[in-house]
Amino acid sequence: MKKMLARYPIGNPRRKWKQDNFVLSVTNAAPMGLEYESEIDLEKARRGMKTAKEAGFNVVELLWASPAMGMELVRMAERLSMPVIYQNMLRFGGMGYRKEKNIKPEDNDLEGVIKDTAPWKSVVGLCVYDEPLDTEQRALAKELIDRMEELCPDKLPFACTDAGKIDLMATEVDPVQLSFDQYAFGGWAGGGMDMENQMDRCLGYWEKMEIAKNAAKRIDAPFWFYYQGHELSYNPVYDDYSFAASRMMANAALLYGAKGVSCYNEFDGAFNPENGGHGIYFDEQLKLNREITALGNTLMALRCNRVIHDESLKTENAKVHFASMGESELLKGKLPKRISVSEFVDAYGNDYLMVLNRDYKNDRRYVLDLKEERRVWRVSDYDGEQHLAFEGGKNKIMGTLTPGSIALYRLQKKDEEPYAIEYYLDKGTF
Repeated sequence: MKKMLARYPIGNPRRKWKQDNFVLSVTNAAPMGLEYESEIDLEKARRGMKTAKEAGFNVVELLWASPAMGMELVRMAERLSMPVIYQNMLRFGGMGYRKEKNIKPEDNDLEGVIKDTAPWKSVVGLCVYDEPLDTEQRALAKELIDRMEELCPDKLPFACTDAGKIDLMATEVDPVQLSFDQYAFGGWAGGGMDMENQMDRCLGYWEKMEIAKNAAKRIDAPFWFYYQGHELSYNPVYDDYSFAASRMMANAALLYGAKGVSCYNEFDGAFNPENGGHGIYFDEQLKLNREITALGNTLMALRCNRVIHDESLKTENAKVHFASMGESELLKGKLPKRISVSEFVDAYGNDYLMVLNRDYKNDRRYVLDLKEERRVWRVSDYDGEQHLAFEGGKNKIMGTLTPGSIALYRLQKKDEEPYAIEYYLDKGTF
């Protein structure tokens, strides 16, 4: 038997834009920067947009494109029916770390850009600010979001922050969605990283994931996360980077309840920067995107209650609270090495458990002890369907995960008749 349960658009209750489906976005599908506008650059952009579509992304972010590049990408997006978040850094918005590109408040032509992009169905949002640094910049970001809501409430007024200012962004801007980046293999969040311990000593990275989860819950807004799609070659941590590290970072965001993940692509990854075609990680990126797409409908219906890590992640000196196994509502005992779990619930009280292999070098086997016997369903990362993993009443969940991978389970009370669940989007009663 299958139960059909309604899920509803989600969003900050003080904002107008709502999110219907899981977002899989990408930045830098083409050469980004005001200097890139030659015909050669535009041809790369056209190929890059096709590559983004082929790779399974459902949004392309044009955060730093030149005006010529941006409009060429919009035209290509229109032909491909590919949603884009538009920006024209000479007319509106700002970029905190590039003050020479920021538009003065009195010169912002947001209203003009809204009118000019209105005929293009592919433009689903505008990037009003990228990483506002200080209170003044965050005030401008809020002002632009407020103005966009007045002029085009159906479009996303997009803004994002760096990992160090998540709480400030939530409090001072009160954004539609809380979006932030964190690139562990670029050096900025890589303190304590080494070949033996991997990210077990990168406490700051996991602290910021906790902060984002809690801040998003506080303002009742979805959070989105930028992960690296490749090694950042100007500041490498390791010289043997593999896409499993990218997979682990993206899946870690899912573990914390993210409702969107964005692939940061600057060097050769899903895209080949030389021509806009398939890059060295294209096939692996496509596989990851297909898996997240399959899980996305269910993930949109769930709320993350807590994330629990095994003891190899050292949290005793943390500045934020990390949940312990003693706080778990579903599990008991100890977690295996480099295994993290999160506990989710839907609006109907159905319990879910996500398991992440934080190890991006090795497969990890897990045996999880349940507090009570349950019938266990696994949500397929192939088609999103729920399949019985352990029939009857079981008190353990067992499996093996490849590097950086996840598994999503639903736990059903053992005395109930078995049923799968499928969620459908209901916009009419929202």
